[in-house]
Amino acid sequence: MGKLTRWGLVAPLVSLMVAASAQQTITYTVKKGDSLYTIAHRHGLRLPDLLRVNNLRNPHALQVGDQIKIPVPRNSAASRVQTGSARSSAPASGWAELNKDRINVRSAPDVSAKRITIVDRWTKVQVLARQGEWSRVRLANGREGWVKSEYLSPTRPPQQAKQVVSRAKRTVREPSRAQMLAAAQAAGLPEAVRSAMAYLGTRYRYGGSGSRGFDCSGFTMHIYRKHGIHLPHNSSAQYRVGVPVARHELKPGDLVFFRTRGRGISHVGIYIGDGKFIHASSSRGRVRIDTLHSGYYQERYVGARRVVRR
Repeated sequence: MGKLTRWGLVAPLVSLMVAASAQQTITYTVKKGDSLYTIAHRHGLRLPDLLRVNNLRNPHALQVGDQIKIPVPRNSAASRVQTGSARSSAPASGWAELNKDRINVRSAPDVSAKRITIVDRWTKVQVLARQGEWSRVRLANGREGWVKSEYLSPTRPPQQAKQVVSRAKRTVREPSRAQMLAAAQAAGLPEAVRSAMAYLGTRYRYGGSGSRGFDCSGFTMHIYRKHGIHLPHNSSAQYRVGVPVARHELKPGDLVFFRTRGRGISHVGIYIGDGKFIHASSSRGRVRIDTLHSGYYQERYVGARRVVRR
């Protein structure tokens, strides 16, 4: 009887401990232009963490109005953000990132002060001090200036590049962009493919179609515009351009299309040969190369089009 009594006391205590250790979350309502990558980046999270908390497998399965959970540290300021709010309070010190494009950095905390430079969304800065509605920040190049605090959101410190410690490790690193370009030229790949390779690593930016950042259709539109072919800025509309190509007849330079959310075409890239394609990936946040032969994109492949200059 004594053992049963003790277990009867222990069980509620275990339940309380589990509940207390559960990760706190806030609820965020998806808005137009959001992707899971941009939401994770805005809240200082890694995309895999956001997918895990929401039990999501497809990073592209996101619709306006969806509600997702944002994990926050216990007792943090972020846990007091109202449901659906995308803005966090600026930190008094530490690391922050710009939450809007084209923000002025000024020499003093005043809108009439000399402008030092202009920074874009997602730029990370170190907050040094606060004065009223302004924050003194240090940029990556070491310059210091003032920005309105409302344009800053807390973030994690930038990751330091890992140093290569041995010759063996250097030999297994991914090829550099210059190496990829040289290989593409040596292989005689089309100029459009070589142009696309030059943007490897460029960040993903919703609605972007220039060197500051691309979304998927903005990337293909930009590349082909350089070669005299004008494509619409929409993956579904691009699927109606040119002539259809069977999968076994793909050639470098063909556009490849995917259904990553809903029933329509929602993603596009450029085939580069050997079963691979280059694209602006929202889930990985940059222009990268992936394969058609296995995994996520194999399952969601829809078709291809060949576009030529008229």
